[in-house]
Parts: sequence; C-alpha cells; structure tokens
Amino acid sequence: MASASGEIRDPRTGLYTRAFFDEVIGRELERSRRHGIDLSVISAVVDLASLRASVGEQTAEDVLVQAARTLVVNVRETDFVTLWGDDEMLILLFDVNGCDCQRKLEELNTLFASWREGNGPVPVPVQIGLGGATHEVHVLFAGTLQSAREGARGNL
Repeated sequence: MASASGEIRDPRTGLYTRAFFDEVIGRELERSRRHGIDLSVISAVVDLASLRASVGEQTAEDVLVQAARTLVVNVRETDFVTLWGDDEMLILLFDVNGCDCQRKLEELNTLFASWREGNGPVPVPVQIGLGGATHEVHVLFAGTLQSAREGARGNL
C-alpha cells in the first residue's frame, strides 16, 4: 500500500514515512482492539541542533541515518519504525505490553549509552532521548503517542 504522497519509505533513512504511518495506524489500532493485542510506541529523538553546531549538517544527518538503522536492527520485523519528524523516529510495537515496552526502552537506552558518551558514530556526545507508552483501549491513541514523545524530549 502506498501513501497518498506515493512514498512508503523515507529515501534518506529507509524508515517508513509519517504519511504511511498515518495510513496504517487506524487499521493496526482496530486489529489491536479486535484481537486484544497490546500496542506500544517508543519515540526516539536525536538532538540534531547540537550535532549540527558541533559536527556540521551532513555529519548530523549521517548520525540520524545511523540511529535509524540501529533502531531497525534492534526491533522485530513486525514492528514499524517511522521517521516522524526531522529529528524523531517512532517505533510501533505490536503485542508489547507495558512491562515489555519498558524493557525495550532500557535495552535501547543501553544500546545508545556509548553514543551519549562520545563513543558512537561521531567522536562527540550524541544526545538521544527515548520515551515509550502502551496504548490503552479507552484512551485515544493520540494521548499514547503524546506521552511517548514527551518522554523522549524530556530525556534529551
């Protein structure tokens, strides 16, 4: 299925586009509700502004691409990793409850710890904020998404 813009994947990162995410989320929420499948979301934000100031525009973009690849190889094939904004990626985790979402957050935080110390793809600290939330049927998904995104920005 192609999105309205025709792009399913972002050409720079290879992640799903936000437009494609917007198309599939309704179907996935319905599937989650109908089958009683837990649905969690993790937001990952890379502080590109600081990176651009210290290593330049192109290198900062390269770090974002590397962060995207790192996320993709550390989630299951059934999970959606989406480029949500210029500096933010979302991971939609199927059949992942709150405890499992927290474990995945801890795993990703450990994975990016060396980046934060300047031992990542560039020899300067890379600030990556992570936040997650598990969707509850009686709550609008927008609230779940907002909670994950605020958590990530708060952890920069």
